[in-house]
Amino acid sequence: MNSFRLKNGNSTNEKFSDRVGFDRRTRSDLWSGISRSRQAQGCHRPAIFSRRLAAALFLLLSVVCSSLFANIEITLKDDFIEQFKDRATISVSFVVDKAHRHPNPPKKDGDLHAAGRADEVGLPIVAEIMNASSQKSAVDAIHQAEGTGNPIPLTGVWRLWCEHGGENKQVQGEPLQPFDTTNPPHVFQIHPITNFNTTSIIGTLHPIQGYKPKDAETAFLKYESLKSHISLTADRTTVLTTMAGYNYVEFVAVPLQNEHQATFTDGTGVLATVYDLNGNLLVRKRRMVFVKDSPEETALKSLKPGQGMHVLGVPRISLKLLSFRVAHHAENEQMLDWGLPYEVVIVGFYGKVPASNFE
Repeated sequence: MNSFRLKNGNSTNEKFSDRVGFDRRTRSDLWSGISRSRQAQGCHRPAIFSRRLAAALFLLLSVVCSSLFANIEITLKDDFIEQFKDRATISVSFVVDKAHRHPNPPKKDGDLHAAGRADEVGLPIVAEIMNASSQKSAVDAIHQAEGTGNPIPLTGVWRLWCEHGGENKQVQGEPLQPFDTTNPPHVFQIHPITNFNTTSIIGTLHPIQGYKPKDAETAFLKYESLKSHISLTADRTTVLTTMAGYNYVEFVAVPLQNEHQATFTDGTGVLATVYDLNGNLLVRKRRMVFVKDSPEETALKSLKPGQGMHVLGVPRISLKLLSFRVAHHAENEQMLDWGLPYEVVIVGFYGKVPASNFE
């Protein structure tokens, strides 16, 4: 049972805007002061120098902005979207091209990364064992398959998420060559792996000892502010967005009592309200996904009405919301430019939070 006590709070949107706001007159006065100081010192520059300086600064600013806000383009097959929009996991025959020699230390997340390919996905993949130091046999099997070209059966949580920045186009179904790095340009992960070579490792889904997850307020404000644009062809959907990051986040989820829980063949989907660890409301309604037979799903099913869950989650693009927007955009074309559709997969459970904390 977790030990913290939540306090009643309000949405943090106003607080966030207050924090990042600034007085434009302060900046203007600063530059005016500099200009007057230079004139007093007789530091007059020819006009052509000023224009060149302005052009150089503009070019530098353009380069910096393009690197910060570089677009990532993801093109998916529509039948893939429909197949996995209500699935927690994916099962593939995975070819391991390059893997970490050792799991990350706990302070860096404790995962083992393996880059590879699978026909069932048709995109560059990074598959990750969570809490990998406890799974020596699975880590050894990854290394034995590494570089052989022989596929191994693997099941795990599918994740479409722009973890890294930079201009990047990912087109599902394009030919892929073997990777020589554990971190190729990618937006698709199988993370965490839940079943490897027919052996379940679902017990690795638990909080990471020694790791500090992302702060809930910071992470969810980021998720909620992500932009996207959806474009359509006859049988494909393209999502244009930017780097998201914030992989592991710790928060409190309170399932909405009047919403139907969706039962998948491999898990459960539930709409929930999101709070930070101090009880501040962050998001009123967002889908949480639980892997079948995981400790997290077991905890969900044992909740009493109104109770919350102190959890660890990983975000992913929601194919459910993407499918809905594609199907209904004729009713409102602005749907195609709404914020990035996302949901959160629950991969760690710390304890229950009493219903009285949310009254």
